[in-house]
This record gives sequence, structure tokens and C-alpha cells, in this order.
Amino acid sequence: MDPTRGLRRLPEGARRDLLRVLESDSRVRADVIRQFHERGDEGMVETLAELEANELLRLHVIEALRRTG
Repeated sequence: MDPTRGLRRLPEGARRDLLRVLESDSRVRADVIRQFHERGDEGMVETLAELEANELLRLHVIEALRRTG
């Protein structure tokens, strides 16, 4: 299974935004998680929190986002 397939389904702008967030300082990433929580988007909260808790996974997603352009 191609781990970048799901990322390619995201619009290009969303991929750029996600890459920018994941490459940001941990305080910025925590603030983004908080903002999604306040909006009630628990799916994004769960996804971002999982990436925050697993540095290796976050780095793999960053690399995949870079490859998908």
C-alpha cells in the first residue's frame, strides 16, 4: 500500500498548509491542534496529536508531503 496515497487526495493548498504546520515549532503545532479542537474538528485533532506524539511518523509524513509536491 502506498502511504502517500491519502496525502495525494488532499488539495494542493491543504498539503502545503499541513507541511508548513508539521515543519513548525512544537508550540505552533500545539496551537494548531488547539484551534482544531475549538472548531470541533476532532478528526484533525486526533490525526495531528498522533503525529505530535510520534516524531518518526511526523518526519515520514513531512517527507511524503514534500514528495507529493
